[in-house]
Amino acid sequence: MDIWTRLLLGVTAFAVLGYIGIVYGGCAADPDCHFGPCPGRQAFCGVVHAGAREKQAP
Repeated sequence: MDIWTRLLLGVTAFAVLGYIGIVYGGCAADPDCHFGPCPGRQAFCGVVHAGAREKQAP
């Protein structure tokens, strides 16, 4: 592997880990946020903010 391939792999890994850290780490700090399953599946889909439905306009 040459230096450019290693650099691109490192930047990609840093970007992916940074995204996961921001999204899921931010959810861990919020008491209204929890991890939600996919509808009709046993798989993990992402984060769900509990207060979003309560704050919507009628």
